[in-house]
Amino acid sequence: MDQDEQRLDGSAATAAEPPAARRGVRLRAWFARHWLIVTLLVAGTVLRVFAWVAYQPALLGRDSFRYLDNVDALRPDSLHPIGYPLFVLRRVLDLGGLELVTAIQHVAVLVAAGALYALALRHGVRRWLAALAATPLLLDGYELQIEQMIMSDAWQQVLLVGLLWALTGRGAPNPHRAAVAGLLLGVALAFRLIAGALVVPALCYLLIAGGAWRAWRDNWRTVTARSLAFLAAFAVVVGAYGAYFTAWTGEPGLSTATGNVLYGRAAAVVDCGTLEVSPLVGKACPTEPRGMRRPDHYAHAGANPVWRARFPYGTNLRKVQRDFAWAVIRQQPLNVVEGVAVDFLKGFRPVRVNAAGDVSVEWWQFTDGYPYYNHAEQSIEFSERFSGEAPSAVRPLGNLLRDYQRSIGYTPGTLLGALGIVALLAGFGLGRARRSGIRSAALLTAGMALTILLASAAFEFSWRYQLPALVLLPLAGVLGLTALTRRASPGD
Repeated sequence: MDQDEQRLDGSAATAAEPPAARRGVRLRAWFARHWLIVTLLVAGTVLRVFAWVAYQPALLGRDSFRYLDNVDALRPDSLHPIGYPLFVLRRVLDLGGLELVTAIQHVAVLVAAGALYALALRHGVRRWLAALAATPLLLDGYELQIEQMIMSDAWQQVLLVGLLWALTGRGAPNPHRAAVAGLLLGVALAFRLIAGALVVPALCYLLIAGGAWRAWRDNWRTVTARSLAFLAAFAVVVGAYGAYFTAWTGEPGLSTATGNVLYGRAAAVVDCGTLEVSPLVGKACPTEPRGMRRPDHYAHAGANPVWRARFPYGTNLRKVQRDFAWAVIRQQPLNVVEGVAVDFLKGFRPVRVNAAGDVSVEWWQFTDGYPYYNHAEQSIEFSERFSGEAPSAVRPLGNLLRDYQRSIGYTPGTLLGALGIVALLAGFGLGRARRSGIRSAALLTAGMALTILLASAAFEFSWRYQLPALVLLPLAGVLGLTALTRRASPGD
């Protein structure tokens, strides 16, 4: 039998097989190609089941109470934006308790990890490298902990994956996909205001994607159309949010916390001996030595009665904080830059430890019992209100998760930093990357990571604020490595 006859015979045999058998063959072939990501997804699922069972109905921190308190009122003048209470908590709590919220958060991140893998494959990354790009999101213990907590961070990560797909999933974006990206970024801002900083890398990508910058005269209409579509869609969401905020507060803006954030950073680095401000604003100067100041402490100083007692009754404390912060930025910019740079670099340490002035890493670690974070009464109250039961912990599982997280279950910051460097080298056209076809995607992903980490450091350092790096830097790194090693490809 010659080769043509063998092929015909094989095709006939396959066609004669029942549909169930053909599906089985295709499934086995698919698993043979993607066994590594399947294994990692199974491992990530098991770890999430452990976390979900270990801490019922959910982990509750200080910010959790603020989110839950705002489910009905949806006040835009609270410390956090209303996206998480509006789009997640209000919808899910109508169906179940806090345990349902955390279960959905775990599932959403598992789906996001699968989407990261698929996106990497779409860009031509080898399957094993694509699987590694999703590994930190699947297996990092700090990621597991934040998903089990009533916090908005997991949804920010899911939206980041959606944004990457909209911008890079099908080559250079057209205006329609750019508009989808703008809408997603607007929604991400409603979850966490820090996402607004991502407008900068997204716009830069829209200017260069598809090699448009090489022939600007021929491509300026395309670039302008997709950039305007992105900005218009983003503006629709942000404008609607701003209008709601203005109608509620009577003041234009998106948040009342901006002054608090600026004051927290300024108070941590200011040299009060050389600062020239009015006597009233000068009362906001910290009394602690510079090395012992925590930005987080000063950002929330307005709620401290001892701090408030420094000022005459009726003083507009938000204005005082805002004026103090801008005076420090104008008069002592190097102090501010140094403070931000130090906090930015902390995230790239090899292990997750505390430094002076940091929010304790223990806030983001599993414990052998249920962690009340110094708010036992509130934890019990909110747990019983929304789930009908007091918080509880399964100690053996808690111990297992704690030991895993503190030993091998975290992503070293140095590894994330190295991946970011690889992506930047590729993005700026080193070697083969110049004609790889994916250098702009690598540059976008690395730029998003650096932007959101730097913007977070402008407020303060917290290991919680490093979690977006688990989505962005591994993908950026494998895109960069692929760009540096693949053969030339059109575009970019």
